[in-house]
Amino acid sequence: MTKSGILLALCIMVLAACTQQRSPCLTPKTATLNVETIHMATDSSLVPVDTALPGAIFVALTQNGADSFQYTQQSSQFVLSLAPVTNVCQWAFTTDSMKYHNLFDTLTFYYQRNLQFLSNACGYTYFYSIDSVRTTHNNVDSLLLTNTAVTNNVATKHLRLYIHTQY
Repeated sequence: MTKSGILLALCIMVLAACTQQRSPCLTPKTATLNVETIHMATDSSLVPVDTALPGAIFVALTQNGADSFQYTQQSSQFVLSLAPVTNVCQWAFTTDSMKYHNLFDTLTFYYQRNLQFLSNACGYTYFYSIDSVRTTHNNVDSLLLTNTAVTNNVATKHLRLYIHTQY
């Protein structure tokens, strides 16, 4: 190999080494609100019981209509999102799609939005700080806000929905 060939190969290696590779975003980009449904064993009990709902339906109520999704397997853990363009968000919720008499409850979330820089690879997303939550009481007995900071941490539980004992 000639001197010019070695010099050219060395220049190519130096240029290749200086080229920045963007790493992919490895963190969740969306902040999610994690909801848990429970009930008390009886009206006088203080022991919460995990309530797996057989066919829960959640409906996002927006200015453009309603987007719904149904959980097809029994679950007591649900994931909701908050609207990044407003400080109020509404969800309608029912415990079981198969019960013809089951009424919907409306969950109204009031919150503050905070634009959060995640990283160069991930960019920006909104995190939320919940001020309050209001609900109707068809299936929901009460609720408990357990964590007001809604971030991209998927392990954090934010809201407990206590379902009526007759469910």
